Formats: sequence, structure tokens, C-alpha cells
Amino acid sequence: MNTGWLYGTLLLFLLGTGGWKLFARFHVPAPDMLGALFVASILAILGHELPFPSTPITLVSKLILGCYLGLMVDRSTLQQLKKVVLPAGIVSSWMLALSLISGYILYKVSHLSIETAFLGSTAGGIAEMAILGLAFHADTVTITILQLFRVLLFLIAMPLVARWKVGRISSGPTEASHKRALVATPPPQDSKALSFKNPNLKNRSFPSILLLLLSTLVGGFIGIHLGIPAGDMLGAMFGVGTANTLFGDLPPVPPLLRNYARIAIGIAMAQQLTPETLKMLSTLILPISLLGLLMVASGILLSRILQRITGWDTGTCLLASSPAGITQMSIIAEEVGADPLVVSVLHTARLLSILTVLPFLFKIILLP
Repeated sequence: MNTGWLYGTLLLFLLGTGGWKLFARFHVPAPDMLGALFVASILAILGHELPFPSTPITLVSKLILGCYLGLMVDRSTLQQLKKVVLPAGIVSSWMLALSLISGYILYKVSHLSIETAFLGSTAGGIAEMAILGLAFHADTVTITILQLFRVLLFLIAMPLVARWKVGRISSGPTEASHKRALVATPPPQDSKALSFKNPNLKNRSFPSILLLLLSTLVGGFIGIHLGIPAGDMLGAMFGVGTANTLFGDLPPVPPLLRNYARIAIGIAMAQQLTPETLKMLSTLILPISLLGLLMVASGILLSRILQRITGWDTGTCLLASSPAGITQMSIIAEEVGADPLVVSVLHTARLLSILTVLPFLFKIILLP
């Protein structure tokens, strides 16, 4: 029996773990996936190809990540969304339109394929867009770099703008106390729990674990059977989200399991790295810069619209309009005196709407 693939896979996961810890030390977004991608890419560039059964491992990884996303949806999510349905709808629709417009612009001003340009410009999660890239046979390395640039840009730019705006306002009338947010601000631990959406760590009974596994597998394989792009991940997300809403209190995905699912995706993406990819990336500096300016301007304009409609404070509107990570934006909201719960709910709506709608739009646009 040939065990070379087993040793190769274990070695890649071991190296990916090292990359994860290194990137986490420097506070890089999605350090598990990007650290593994970085280490595996170096091996690929140096010509050291290790056997890696990409198809079965990525399938399991996408089911795990879909399960994790599904746990973000429960009754409390729906209740909060009812309270902010108009701004959530505005943010979701705006981000969907921005994704399509920026993707088309990037496609026209660069040499990227239309699949890579659209997915690289989408205001979704880094890992989720990489998974969609695998489904559309796009250049996942370039998609990840474009997504990383977007996240880093908003993590750096918008907190500075929010602090500046909040600082200016705090010297005058206290806008934060006037028309605060439509959703009351909870204690800090509640806002962090919202981004994980299932803080009940004690609920690990056998029936609840079995329901979680069944809803993940049934949803994932229905998604595959229907031919939905990244149907395994999206189907698992819908299956778990439905079960969590109907029955509630499903056990959370162990954080370490999610980390290694993302490491596996990073390793799988590195398998697609070619010398042509590296050459192409060097030509993207100007298009990426233009794309960044467009997205920042779009976020500032959206925040002004939200503020006029809702009367929320400036910091909350700015951070809710910044397409970066849910957890990171919620933490920053707390730091600058904005409303972390509102920011979390609107970013949850943005991510779920993009993952729900865009695969079908891209299937129409990108696949003949």
C-alpha cells in the first residue's frame, strides 16, 4: 500500500500549521488559510511537490466551513435582522452591486480572466471567495491576494476615518447619545458571541451533535446534486442554518477544526500556483489601487446614506459600510465607541446575502 500521500499530507498540514502561527503573530487576517497558502506556495515555487488528495480533503473542509457559517443563523439573528431590516437590505444590495461593478471594472483594466476579476472584487470573505474560485476554476491565488488587499485596506483605513469622525463629533454635541442605534448595545461579550452565533459551549449532547452532522451532510450533498457553485459549502450552510433556526442550540464547530479546514483550503489553493500567476500579479498594482479607491469611496458614501436614513452615529455607519471581517469590525466598533451589535448584524447580512445570491448570478454571468 502506497502511504506517500499520507506522509505528504501530514507534512503539508504540519507546515501549514507553522504558517498559521507565524501569520497569527503578525495579526494577518485569516492567518490559518493565508499562512498555509504562503508555506505551500513556497514549496511549489521551489519545485517541491508533495502528494495531496485535494478533492476529498477540500470537500470535507468546505462542509466544515459551511457548517460554521450556518451556525451564524438562528432565531436571535432573525429577530435582530427584523429590527434593522431596511439598513440591512440597503447594505446587502449595495455590496452586491459594488461587487458586480468593481469586478467588471477590474476585468476591463487588467489581464485577469472574468472569473478571477469578479470573485477577487466581491465583498465577501477571503476563504469563502477562494472556495467559489475553486468551483469556477478561477485563479484562487490571485483571488485571495485581491481579497486580502480589500480586507487590509478597510481594517486600516476605516478605523482611522471612524476615530477621526468620532473625535470631531465628541468635541461638539454627543451624536452617539442622540438616536443611538435601533438595536440596543449589549455587553461586550454578547457582541463577540454574535459573530460566532452559538456561544452555548455546553450543548454537546449526542442528539444535537447528530443533528448538526446530518444537517451539514444532507445540505451539502443537496447543494452538490443541484449543481450550485460551491454547493457543498452553501448547502451545508443552508442545512445547518435551517436546523439551528428551527431547533436552536446546535453545538458549535470546534475552533481548531475550522482552523484546519481553512488550512486545507490554503494548501489546495497553492496547488494551482504557477509561474504565470506570479508574473500576472506584478501587473496588478495599478488596477488594485484603483479598485481600493473605488471601494473606500463607496463605503464612505454608503455610510452617509445609512446615517441619513437611520440617524445612527457616524462610527457605526462607517464600520457597518466597510466590507471586512465581521469579528474585526465588531471589535473595532467597540474600540471607537460605535455600536458593535449593529455592525455585527449588518455584516452578517452582507456576508449571507453575498454567499446566497452571487453564486447564482456568477453562474449566469460566468458559465456559458
